[in-house]
Amino acid sequence: MGKNFLKLFPLISLRSGFLILLLLLSGGEGNAGETDPKVSAVSPNLKTSPTVQKNIWDDLTPEVLADLGNLGFPMEMETPISGSYAEYRVHHLHMGCDFKTFHTNGIAAISPFQGYVESIGQSTKGYGSNIILRSSGSNLKAKFAHLLDFKGFRKDLDLLREALALLSGGEFQVKLSPGSYNLPKGENIARLGESGTGVSHLHFELHLPNGTLNPLPYLPLRGKDRYSPELLLLYVDSEDGVQARLPLEKKGEGKFTLPGNQKLNLAGGVRFRLGAYDQMTSRNKNNLFFAGLYKDETTLYERSFRGMSYEEARIHHDIFDSNRSSLNPPVYVYNLFPAKGPSIDLRNFETGSIVKLTLKASDHAGNHSILPLEIEVGTIHTKKPSITKTEFNSSDGILKIKTPNKTTYGQGSLVFKKIEKLEEDLKLPEGLKSKGSIYELESSDLSWVGEAELTWRGASLGKKDGIYIYDKASKKWSALKQKGQIVLLTKLGALAILTDDAKPAVNYPYLITRHRRIKGQEEEGVEERLYTVSDTGSGYAGGAEVLLEGEIYPSEFDADRKMLIIKFPKTFSAWKKYMLLQIRIKDRAGNSSDWFTDLVRF
Repeated sequence: MGKNFLKLFPLISLRSGFLILLLLLSGGEGNAGETDPKVSAVSPNLKTSPTVQKNIWDDLTPEVLADLGNLGFPMEMETPISGSYAEYRVHHLHMGCDFKTFHTNGIAAISPFQGYVESIGQSTKGYGSNIILRSSGSNLKAKFAHLLDFKGFRKDLDLLREALALLSGGEFQVKLSPGSYNLPKGENIARLGESGTGVSHLHFELHLPNGTLNPLPYLPLRGKDRYSPELLLLYVDSEDGVQARLPLEKKGEGKFTLPGNQKLNLAGGVRFRLGAYDQMTSRNKNNLFFAGLYKDETTLYERSFRGMSYEEARIHHDIFDSNRSSLNPPVYVYNLFPAKGPSIDLRNFETGSIVKLTLKASDHAGNHSILPLEIEVGTIHTKKPSITKTEFNSSDGILKIKTPNKTTYGQGSLVFKKIEKLEEDLKLPEGLKSKGSIYELESSDLSWVGEAELTWRGASLGKKDGIYIYDKASKKWSALKQKGQIVLLTKLGALAILTDDAKPAVNYPYLITRHRRIKGQEEEGVEERLYTVSDTGSGYAGGAEVLLEGEIYPSEFDADRKMLIIKFPKTFSAWKKYMLLQIRIKDRAGNSSDWFTDLVRF
């Protein structure tokens, strides 16, 4: 098999060919998905932690600087940014930048420097089909992910991908011999798509031997970003028991204050968390480029997202509050304190004195936002516990929450508040009905990564009942995952037992192109239709009923878009010019949608 394989691809050396086969048999280099735990987060306080290495951008070689200074845009056109570097994700950090392709596949990916193809890979999740290029002049690498295929400057590269996919069952990541696929800067190397996780877009990374760089400061972006970061919320946890969630007031571009310019009265160690995002030229809500906390000229905390080492990029809870951050809509809650220690220790100041702090945030284009803080130093009346608790109960004993032992952080607690009257912002959507009390869950100097176990004592759940959470960031009720009698919890919010009588729905995809490939790159002989699937309550259960001219017809579910994909052979046009399509779906509570009808024209 090895000799025949090498006949197909003569540019791969015999040694490399056997290496590829060995990698395939052993699983290659593992799943190259974006959820790889090797790229997750960092320890935030570089100044006070003696074990943290220097910033990876501090000692770039002249060769790397030359490549970065002449970096080309990685697509045939400049498109808006849809996801920025080191953004919070549920299980990892996003270690590259995403660029929009406007829901179409087939746009050309372009080499940003002169070099060669170092490796190629494919997976059903994460990165999908991906390619890594290495510069011929330095040790800088560029990674392209979620590709449609490798049909670019060398057609046999895509034949190699297809062969490796057949040999490996569709999952592989292999290195190629240096020089096998050389390419100049500006060369068309592949076609962009939506393989792996997410809708169609380009995911682009810059790698060095010891870490990754944020591509934004180095790419030749024509569009000028003039928007300062938006500061939304300030969370305060102090050693004297103060716990506050303060919405911030915008006084002008880049200028924010506490509500009513209020003064904080705090004592002991204090930890600040900032809810914020950056609005770029695309008007998307993206990650900050920099955040810092200062007293006069003294730096209390700083975090730059210019890049990070692989050693740093492990535990994202050090940077973000995992339980308050959200992607839908994006709100990133940043920890403004070192992994062990407060943002500021007020025991170093006289009781009654005023301490003035400044919180600063900025984007890669240099736009700044500032929040001044004024603190009156108080007296500690309670001693802070020295251990991290993982089990918590509501005062009435109804709710019990157990957070993960190894991934719970802080010496605080979870706080339960029973809501007697449904507040306006917690209003239930039509079709969902409350079945008992509602509890609001907050935390005080405590967070966890992963799934906490929630037990609702005395809960009697019928077929249509479930335990739901209201996420303040997304302003939506959603059903929690259940594992037997245990409910799995990753967020903070309002908890309730709700009955789902809301019908799911099927509709036209008004906000998305129906055809997912650019003109001239369509799949031969097949025509696609996309239909949105939505549900207010428990969620789509799968198994759509699809009838074409009254007969059962197959469909696929696109989990990234929450859409049904229905494919029709173009030869149908020789049979009929118009065909009647009907779709009906069910949710997890057993509710059925009305029949959706579409007239398919060929």
